[in-house]
Amino acid sequence: MRDPGERRSRLAIAFSCGLAGVIALSDIGYAQDAYPSKPIRLVVTTAAGGALDLVARTIAERLSESMGQAVVIENLPAGNGSVAAGQFARATPDGYTIMMVVDSTVTINPHLYKNLQYDAFRDFAPVSVVTRVPLVLVGSPSVQANDLRELIAFAKANPGKLNYASTGIGTQLHIGMEQFKLMTSTDIVHVPYKGNTAAIADLLGGRVELALFGLSSAKPHVESGRLKAFGITSEQRSPLLPNVPTIDKAGLPNFTVYSWFGMFAPAKTPQSIVDRLAAEVQKASKDPRFAGSLTRQGMQIVASSPKDMLAAMREDSKRWGDVIKATGVTINQ
Repeated sequence: MRDPGERRSRLAIAFSCGLAGVIALSDIGYAQDAYPSKPIRLVVTTAAGGALDLVARTIAERLSESMGQAVVIENLPAGNGSVAAGQFARATPDGYTIMMVVDSTVTINPHLYKNLQYDAFRDFAPVSVVTRVPLVLVGSPSVQANDLRELIAFAKANPGKLNYASTGIGTQLHIGMEQFKLMTSTDIVHVPYKGNTAAIADLLGGRVELALFGLSSAKPHVESGRLKAFGITSEQRSPLLPNVPTIDKAGLPNFTVYSWFGMFAPAKTPQSIVDRLAAEVQKASKDPRFAGSLTRQGMQIVASSPKDMLAAMREDSKRWGDVIKATGVTINQ
């Protein structure tokens, strides 16, 4: 027969453990209710000064103002965002480390890099697609075509004669042009650069003939007549370049390409915190200062829900995976 004293001791221990569990759960709930109670670190997967960095700093300013805590930017550029994303996958899921990425980090990289240190669908919690950017297909004045139909006809008649620039293998500017080649059955040679500046310089100098660029990069050169604009990759014309038709209407139906910039939290971040961050992004999107600073750069404000961001990830991952498989694009690792 068990000693009554021993039984009382076991009950006391069980009660203490249960009470400790309740207290721990209460502490977690309190921590979430009090969020944020300290500065938030915002990892940006590109260098300072670029389009993603602009979006990150603009949203950080609005979040800091609204949430009452500093949002500290940390730029970690390398490997099309894969280095920063790999580190972020191991971050504590408490809402105090979040990340801004270009979509290619989560929709293109997994189809190109064999040894990524992250799985975007397993390791990241989608918060919001903050903005998206349509691209413009531009050409050197030396290109013997005045509109998109003439360009496609020339490329078909002269396989391998035209080159196109991108800002690197695996970027949206690269894979978007590979889709263009697939849809037009043309052979246009890829010339990767390390950034916009060198690519635009060679395009202006006629050393490469074509490129997909963001609106803000293309606008001054198109308006000055130094580059030809064959079409914009969105469904509607842009007020920044109102005279440039959409590629869909200019001669290549159903060709649309956007680069989007999105916010993530680490996987297993409490849903209440993810929802709070998404709500703050939506709140910021209604601030004229936020919208004004980004739309004049050719960006479209999205401020999506986490659910819609996940759907965008799935759709674009399949789309670009299919293009990469069909074209055989590879990257040296």
